[in-house]
Amino acid sequence: MELRTVNTFLHIAELHSFSRTARQLGYSQSAVSSQIAQLEAELGTPLFDRVGKTVRLTDAGQTFLGYARTLLETAQQAQAALQPAQQVRGSLRIALADSVCSTFLPELLQRYHARCPLVLHTASSDEMLQLLSTNQVDLVYTLDQPLLQPALVLAADVPEPVCFIASPQHPLAQESVLPLDILPRQEFLLTERGMSYRDALDQCMAAHGLAIHPYLELGSAALLCQMVEQGMGLSFLPEYIVRPALAAGHLARLSVPDCAVEMHRQLFYHRDKWLTPQMKAFIELVLEDTQAK
Repeated sequence: MELRTVNTFLHIAELHSFSRTARQLGYSQSAVSSQIAQLEAELGTPLFDRVGKTVRLTDAGQTFLGYARTLLETAQQAQAALQPAQQVRGSLRIALADSVCSTFLPELLQRYHARCPLVLHTASSDEMLQLLSTNQVDLVYTLDQPLLQPALVLAADVPEPVCFIASPQHPLAQESVLPLDILPRQEFLLTERGMSYRDALDQCMAAHGLAIHPYLELGSAALLCQMVEQGMGLSFLPEYIVRPALAAGHLARLSVPDCAVEMHRQLFYHRDKWLTPQMKAFIELVLEDTQAK
């Protein structure tokens, strides 16, 4: 049993297509078909059901899937042990939240880009999960409520508080604690509806029979932060985005105990996706970064 054949099997299991596997691996379609025929002959059982253009794992194929991942991962570990200085090869596709991209990714990229090329997609959590389920990305890096789905493998999970902010010159910045009902009377700049922490804020206010109606909605958390610094209103943003401005005294954090919101920065991959060296390298960097902070 050749490792390249096992690799081909895993790609077909992920892509549900012989032709797409051939294109991705640089083989002819006949070569892919030949490899699978040889593998099925060695194992003595069909691994795929082929009905028209649809390709699905048989029960035997589903059983072999776990062993195939283990075989390939063990071979990769052996190769890495024998050649520790070898660079990670191939590209890595990541879908991530815009705020994660602008805040955490630059530092990670400095340490990762020398290992292999990156293809990045910024998207909402729903869009990211769709990209992952259709194998258009290898990893998703979300900022949302904790996501627990059977199809996902959680590689990293970091709680991230979200806070109300104002310019230090704003009258409310001098108050030690603010009641929730004072907020609807303030001028707010918020992220667009559909963003995780904006939805959490709306839900918190609605639970108390209140609502905030911002005079401006933007998709860029970084730009909102700058506008609040300039005294243009209040906002509600993840603490990690505003932390440098808070430390520098350019922003003030408002204490609103009745609206304590916490998101989770989570890194996932699909359970049917075999863990490539590129994915492992990025996950390790994220975990190192998390532990350092």
